[in-house]
Amino acid sequence: MLHDRDPLIPITADKVRVRDFVRERLGQTLADQLLIPVYHISETGRDIPNSSWPQEFFLKANHGSRFNRLIPPGEDPKTVEQLAVQWLNTSYGQALHEWAYRDIPRRILCEQVLRDAQGQIPMDIKFYCYQGKCKMVYYYKDRFSQPSQLITDENGKIFPYLLKEGVTLMPETPQLDTYPQLLEIAEMLSQGFRFCRVDLYSVEGKIYFGELTQYDGAGMEQLRSYEVDLAEGLLWLPEYHRHSLWEVYEEVMNKNSVRAF
Repeated sequence: MLHDRDPLIPITADKVRVRDFVRERLGQTLADQLLIPVYHISETGRDIPNSSWPQEFFLKANHGSRFNRLIPPGEDPKTVEQLAVQWLNTSYGQALHEWAYRDIPRRILCEQVLRDAQGQIPMDIKFYCYQGKCKMVYYYKDRFSQPSQLITDENGKIFPYLLKEGVTLMPETPQLDTYPQLLEIAEMLSQGFRFCRVDLYSVEGKIYFGELTQYDGAGMEQLRSYEVDLAEGLLWLPEYHRHSLWEVYEEVMNKNSVRAF
């Protein structure tokens, strides 16, 4: 965040321009299968034709984090407009030195809502990639009802520690037939970055792209285990690039090998 000025980072942080990045990186055919349909993109927030849509949608701003809201059918267009304009008038990133957000041309997206066969919002699957290789996977389910989570290494080995407070722990690793493809796509999209979190979804056997970020939790979130948190941090160092997170964790747990940091 403080020193890496890779010109691709502002592009991948931009929820509009990242779609072109996905097309360039994966090819048009695969990208068309992964990208969630967008109903409308607005520069002003005042021209959103949501009254003509009978369905729900996600309202998002492209230039920051947590600018998103599930808009139900029949929502008052004036309420939607006010929120969109508020977001567009809000700068993002300076407080925690997230420089990549600063100069993103601000836009509002109206995006299709993904739901599974039971009508539920699909589980978030977040791949933490270092030097283009996934080292950790974070599963987050039922975020709008009774959220649960799980952290594993890339091979599905569970770390029984929580990332977010107030969220229960999943009893086992989700079994996804699409996991090999999810992992391959995540590593393809993260190539060339020292670190990149790739967010994907798997809905009824179909994979969708969520977002890319190099600023997971603005660099401030901590795992609830000091040892796992340290092990994840060590993955930034070149000597650990060939190790899995679990291997680094086992080294950390061996007190003879823990160095002073």
